[in-house]
Amino acid sequence: MNKQSIGIVGTGNVGVAAAYALFNQRLASEIILVDKDKKRAEGEAMDLMHGQLLVGNVNVESGDYSDLSDAQVIVISAGISQGSSSDSRLDLLNKNVEVFREIIAEIDKHAPEAILVIATNPVDILTYVTQQVSRRSAARLIGTGTLLDTARFRSLLGKYYGVDPKSVHAYILGEHGDSEVPIWSQAAIGGNPLQGNEILGQSFEESKMNALFEQTIMLLIT
Repeated sequence: MNKQSIGIVGTGNVGVAAAYALFNQRLASEIILVDKDKKRAEGEAMDLMHGQLLVGNVNVESGDYSDLSDAQVIVISAGISQGSSSDSRLDLLNKNVEVFREIIAEIDKHAPEAILVIATNPVDILTYVTQQVSRRSAARLIGTGTLLDTARFRSLLGKYYGVDPKSVHAYILGEHGDSEVPIWSQAAIGGNPLQGNEILGQSFEESKMNALFEQTIMLLIT
């Protein structure tokens, strides 16, 4: 049986959360953490390894790009993080493009067949940049896009209507950032459209719905 190996480049909050989720769900037999701050990556790997008693035998190690050679999937969460809430995600672009050029060159060298999952902001543009600078097929590049936005949006709608978010079907589309939009016409709970209906005693009020969407955006920049 082939080793199931997943790499994570960048051990900030997003990278560590991804590693924790992968470790907890045992989605790989090996997780490799790579970061410019080698001591941080080593510490995060050790913390996860100490949880094997509860999860099972999932090997977590820190390493260099060369250690990603067996990885089938690599999550990229490295980059310059957004500063104050007044900063646009697009302000990060020039800095993170340079960071990505270095990262992608190393990954192309050591793991040319791996599928890349891009999570660094501005994620949509950096996914496109990765398509331009990487030698691998665009079919092996995935940006997280508005997945996180949609998850938070559904969670807030679930709380408002008093239902399990898994029963909420609603989407945030567009750029992951300042120009994203909620698609109210497709929002539904249990097959019942939100617009024009009262569900479990809660009506669709435009002002309240817009407030939920604004809260979704605020959660993304805090």
